[in-house]
Amino acid sequence: MNFKHVKDADAIVVDAGSGMSRATGLAFWYEDSPLYMDNMKYFAKKYGFNGLFQGFYNRFESEEEHWAFLFELYKMMNEIPPQKPTYEYLKKLIGDKPVHYVTTNQDMPQ
Repeated sequence: MNFKHVKDADAIVVDAGSGMSRATGLAFWYEDSPLYMDNMKYFAKKYGFNGLFQGFYNRFESEEEHWAFLFELYKMMNEIPPQKPTYEYLKKLIGDKPVHYVTTNQDMPQ
């Protein structure tokens, strides 16, 4: 692969879709993975949805429970580190250049 454009650039913009979180091993959006079950077991058992996206469309028994789900989701997005070295590979490619990440709402570059 020729990375001359990266090497010659003054700065880099990384544009990534929701597949980036999947590539880092954060597989909890569409399935009941171990990460999902470790953090959302209560909601998965009570309401039977698999993955966080199903929770967005769920009718919770109370507003408090809905907010508890959203809080847990927020915690997962911000506190669970990448499970694979995808961002390290990207950083190695970019080097010390200034970089800006543009991603979907699912990705939180570390």
